[in-house]
Amino acid sequence: MSHAPTPIIDLGQAGPSEHEWNAVCAALPPFVWPSRERLVVVSPHPDDETLGSGGAMSAAAQRGMGIVLLSVTDGEAAFDELGLAARRRGEVTAALAVLVGDGRAEHHFASLPDGAVSDAVEQLVTIITATIRPNDLVITPLPDDGHPDHAATARAAAAACSTVGAALWHAPIWAWHCHAPATSSIRRGRRVELTDEDRRRKRLAVECFPSQTGGLEPVVPPMMLTRLTRDFEVLVPANHEVS
Repeated sequence: MSHAPTPIIDLGQAGPSEHEWNAVCAALPPFVWPSRERLVVVSPHPDDETLGSGGAMSAAAQRGMGIVLLSVTDGEAAFDELGLAARRRGEVTAALAVLVGDGRAEHHFASLPDGAVSDAVEQLVTIITATIRPNDLVITPLPDDGHPDHAATARAAAAACSTVGAALWHAPIWAWHCHAPATSSIRRGRRVELTDEDRRRKRLAVECFPSQTGGLEPVVPPMMLTRLTRDFEVLVPANHEVS
């Protein structure tokens, strides 16, 4: 087995300022909800679905769309803790209920190895292909989101969506920290305005992940939460042209 690539996320650096990102995001056109039956979120780790597109998940549920979450890994490699995988599965299950309503979503766990999704891309393509339908709207992180599991998940989703004919969009997560605003692929994005209810649900869902946001050195520090809990989200089309 090949060694998993190392994430390029350096939280020791401040990253771009909110002022820089606000200038980019203010110029983005609005996201127009397409006529799709289901929203399928393919999340590399438990919490990525909430941080990147929790508001969109809430909005889609309130629009009457079916919600499907595919958790690619159990997030067991975040740090050394006995039972971390089970803990994180519980966290994401609770967050999903907050975002879209208890029992409203279909949830699948692929349980691929955290930190080594790139070694299982073909398997993930098969799993995603079996999960999605032609009339689905699929969301994954950006291919250049700064984490190898995010990149591998995006590649697998692109292959599956191409085969099935589903629409693919990407949600920035770590890109808010590691991208340069002047050249970021986020500049091709669409702005998803969140209602007060969407924001409330997302805030409560984020609180379902104390393993990632708590402690003296949280995996997702406050500066990242600021970037990921705005009154809007951004979705970037997989293709440069959007019909």
